[in-house]
Amino acid sequence: MFFLHHNFHSSCFNLKSLCYCMLVSHDLFVVSCINASSFPSFQSPSSNLKMSRRYGWFDEIRTFFPTIWLILAPLILSPLLFLGQEGKCTFVILTMSCYWVAEVVPLAVTSFIPMIALPFLGIVGIKQVAPKYFADTNIVFFNSLMLSLAVEECQLHKRIALKMLTYVGTRPHWLMAGFMIITSFISLWISDTACCALMAPIAYALLEEIMIPKMRRDKKIEEIENTKVLENEEIEERKLDTSKLSARDRGICKCMMLLVAHASLIGGTGTINSTGPNLIFRDNIEKNFPNEDHGISYLSWMAFAIPPMIFYMFSSWFIVQLQFLGPRHMMGMFKKPTESEKEEEEFARKAVLKSYNQLGPMTWAEKSTLVIFLLAVLSWISSDPKVIPGWSDLFKKGYVTDSCSGLVAVFLLFIWPKNKPDLRMFRKDKNRASVRQEPLIDWDCVRRRFPWSIILLLGAGFAISEAVKVSGLSTLIAYNLNSTISSLPLFGMQVILSIVVVVMTEFSTNSATASIFIPISFTLAESVCAHPLYFSIPTAIGPSFSFMLPMATPANAIVYETKTIRMIDMVSCGVLLNIFCIVITVINMNTWAYWLFNMGTYPDYAIRHATNLTGNSTHCF
Repeated sequence: MFFLHHNFHSSCFNLKSLCYCMLVSHDLFVVSCINASSFPSFQSPSSNLKMSRRYGWFDEIRTFFPTIWLILAPLILSPLLFLGQEGKCTFVILTMSCYWVAEVVPLAVTSFIPMIALPFLGIVGIKQVAPKYFADTNIVFFNSLMLSLAVEECQLHKRIALKMLTYVGTRPHWLMAGFMIITSFISLWISDTACCALMAPIAYALLEEIMIPKMRRDKKIEEIENTKVLENEEIEERKLDTSKLSARDRGICKCMMLLVAHASLIGGTGTINSTGPNLIFRDNIEKNFPNEDHGISYLSWMAFAIPPMIFYMFSSWFIVQLQFLGPRHMMGMFKKPTESEKEEEEFARKAVLKSYNQLGPMTWAEKSTLVIFLLAVLSWISSDPKVIPGWSDLFKKGYVTDSCSGLVAVFLLFIWPKNKPDLRMFRKDKNRASVRQEPLIDWDCVRRRFPWSIILLLGAGFAISEAVKVSGLSTLIAYNLNSTISSLPLFGMQVILSIVVVVMTEFSTNSATASIFIPISFTLAESVCAHPLYFSIPTAIGPSFSFMLPMATPANAIVYETKTIRMIDMVSCGVLLNIFCIVITVINMNTWAYWLFNMGTYPDYAIRHATNLTGNSTHCF
């Protein structure tokens, strides 16, 4: 998986670099063994030649695997090119998936494939594909990423996190719950990947503050005469090594880091602008039903999504602790702490206070960023709240959207000063010349740290979504899916579709999964005369439940890099959490959301849409 622009703190590691170093070290070790065994007393020359050839071929394949797979994948999939427009579209999607999974080229470069393949294969013209990469919905995402960059630049997220932790307490249960609440709250307003990249270093640094003294305290120090060895040990003791911790402390580290990833993904479901699948859903519904009152707005989505989000978070918090700390830990949640537990809690409290006090008083940059951030969020909520007229009604219909108000906030970030304006009226020394202050963020900061890869990835998702619809692939899959599960009630069809989406998102990016299945869900709903939102909303939320594998989403990859958790840890928790989240989503869709969006009737806008497509009036209900 690709990783964000965010410069990771020294507490995190580069997994790719580490793996590469391990491979290189392995090669050196093998060469050393071969050289040592080349003596006649150990082995014959013929056997040495065979061994060197064996490792030589292995190294050759491993070195050129990206190039081999780059050519081999499209060759294997080439028969699809002879199966009509649907087959060509499937070829493009599967080729991109193969490149994404194997990382034969950077993820951002793979995102160019729709602009290359779709026009050449005659599926969608370049004039229709290119605008998808910076469409209105993508600009909304661009705005949220720019705001998150400003928050990170002034360390506002760190202040919010540490301040919240001083209120929730430092018992392991509540410390984890507090970190989940903070992370999910931040993820409501910025992308899940950006949120995890902001919060994971804070969580890891906090664990270092708490656990490293325990490593030193619990370690039995032996007298060693070599001063150099002592110095090396002291350097190692400054780093968090979970293998030197007790089973309980090791479990706490795993819980904390895994919950940060889960909370960033879960928080992204709460607002319609915060994650790629939600934006793809919004783009599809606005294109399928243009200028129609389909009931989806920033505020209505929050009203629908926040209640289940709370249940998702509780499920994650409960399952992860049960997995790594056991039932006894959960049962002791409300018991009076023992003396040793009180000592640990006091130590953790001091670590949090120490980190918070090091930030000093709130700066002008933090206050300014917070105000601009809140104004942007308020503008998104109030633009079209549905329950009352919004400010967007003051302008010509369709001309002003959430992207416009977001761009105003982004523009302010580049002109508002980072420090208090050096005006003469505010200066004690009236004779000193004024100094021009730097803005909250500058373009050099954006150039170095903005994650353009995410914008390109989301643009590729929009392009694929358009291709799936134009090529007829969504209609074909919906028809086959309908014929397969047509005997089931709508509830059963919704459950199966939710399961398929959640399984698929573990092996591809969430935007890619959403771009394929959201158009299919709209087509399926139309074919069975179901409410357009009945299948499409679970299909939009499902891709955010990519809890199982590091390659499923950058958020998982970020916490996996810290080396506090293993692959099996992610999988074991992720399977159970996926089941819980699917159940919660289905229950919500058939209770609260069913009433909120009036899914018991087939809406007039869907009838008009079907009539425009077929020329015949459709009455499903």
